[in-house]
Amino acid sequence: MMEQAFQRAQTSTFQAMAMFSPYIMTIEPDNLRHMMSSAHFNEWNIGYRPQAFGILLGNGIFSSEGTQWKHSRIMLRPSFTKDNIKQIYKMEPFAARVIELVKSKHGGVIDMQDVFQFFTMDFTTDLLLGESSDSLKDALGEPSTTRIDPELKRQFSIAFDTSADYLMTRMILGRLMFLVNPKRLQDAIETQHKFVDYYIEKALAMDTNELNEKSDDGTIFIYQLAHETKDPINLRNQILSIILAGRNTTSGLMTFLFAQLSNKPDVYAKLRDIIRQDFPNVESITFESIQNCDYLRWCINETLRINPSVPFESKTASVDTTLPRGGGADEKSPIFVPKGTRIVYPLWVGNRNETYFGDNTNEFIPERWAKLPRNGGVAFFPFSVGPRACLGQSLALTEAAYMAIRLLQNFDSCESHLGPEPWRKTSSATMRLMDGCEVSFK
Repeated sequence: MMEQAFQRAQTSTFQAMAMFSPYIMTIEPDNLRHMMSSAHFNEWNIGYRPQAFGILLGNGIFSSEGTQWKHSRIMLRPSFTKDNIKQIYKMEPFAARVIELVKSKHGGVIDMQDVFQFFTMDFTTDLLLGESSDSLKDALGEPSTTRIDPELKRQFSIAFDTSADYLMTRMILGRLMFLVNPKRLQDAIETQHKFVDYYIEKALAMDTNELNEKSDDGTIFIYQLAHETKDPINLRNQILSIILAGRNTTSGLMTFLFAQLSNKPDVYAKLRDIIRQDFPNVESITFESIQNCDYLRWCINETLRINPSVPFESKTASVDTTLPRGGGADEKSPIFVPKGTRIVYPLWVGNRNETYFGDNTNEFIPERWAKLPRNGGVAFFPFSVGPRACLGQSLALTEAAYMAIRLLQNFDSCESHLGPEPWRKTSSATMRLMDGCEVSFK
C-alpha cells in the first residue's frame, strides 16, 4: 500500500491526513537523518508512542522522552558493551536445542518463525533475567529448570504477542487510542508484569554481597540494573522494553533470512560452503570471525533491506520546523513542517530505492552489497540512527549470525514450503510472516 501511495503521488515526499491529523510521508534519507540527528533532536518527539505503549512499558527506554529517556539510556548502555556481546558462547546451549529440534523432524517441515521466537525468548530471558524461559526445552519435551510457575511462563509468550498487536493499533489511532483498551489487553499486560516481577523480587531480595557476586561478569542485565536502581517499577519497565526489542526484532530477522535462503538454493549453497570453510567447528565462531565473514553480512543486510524488522520510522514535530528535502519543483528545497505534524519514513519503500541500492531492488541479491559501503551507505538504517539508535544493534546482528552459522554447519540444504512470493506479512511493533516460515532442512 505504501509503495502504491508513492507511485500515485509521483514524488518522494508528500503530505496527507489520517485520523484527523496531518502527516508527511517521505523516503528521502536526508529527511530521516535530519530528524534523528543530535543537532535537531529537540525539534522532534516520538508522538503518541509514550501513551500507546506506556500502559505496558511505563517510562522504559522504548516509550519515554527527555530526561527520563536520557536516564534510561545511561542506565542500560553498560549492558551493551562489546565485551558483553563478545561472550557469544552463551548462545550455544540455545542454538544446540534449535538444531536438535530441527533434526527431530527428520527432514520434515518445520515452522522456523516459531523456533526462532523460542530461541530469542530463551536467550533474551537468560541474558536479562539470569534464567531462561526454556521455550525450546518445552518444544523438545524436556524438563524445564526454570523455577517460575509453568502456566505463567506459558501465558507470558501469548500475552506478549497479544499486547504487541493492540499497542501498535493504539499508536496508529493516536488521539483515538482510548478506543483500544479491552480486557484482553489488560490481562496480557498483567501477565507480563507478573512474569518479570518474579525475577525483580528475587534480585531485590539479594544482599549487596550476593548481588555483587551475581553481577561480577557484567552479563546479566537484571543484576547490573539492580545496582543502578532499587525501584521495581523502573526495573520492570526497562526489562520489558529490552525483551520487546530482543525477542521480536531478532527473531524476525532470522525468520526472513531463512525464508529468503530457502527460496534461493544457490545462495544457501554458497553461504553454506563459505561458513563451513570459515567456521569448521563451534569453537571457531567468535565475535571477530563473524565480523570478518563478508558474505554472511551481505545476506543479513539484504534481509534487513527487503524485510526490515521495524518497517517504518516515525517522528512528530515538537515545534514549527523544516525538513531539508521535499520542497520546490525538484524536491531538493526544504519543506515547512508545522508543530504536531507526524513524519513517516517507510523503510519498506525507502530500502527499494534504486538510486541507493542498485537494480532489481525487489529481489534478494546479497552480492549487491559488494558495491555498497560496509554500513550500507546514507540510505540504510535498519536500527535507526542518531541518539535514539538501537542500543542492541550489535547484539541482534551477532545473535542472528551465530544462529545462521550453526544451522548451515549442520544442514546441507533448506527447502521452502512458503509458497510463491510475495508472502503475506503483518506488522505490529515488528514485521512477521502471517503464514509462518515453513521450511525443511536436510
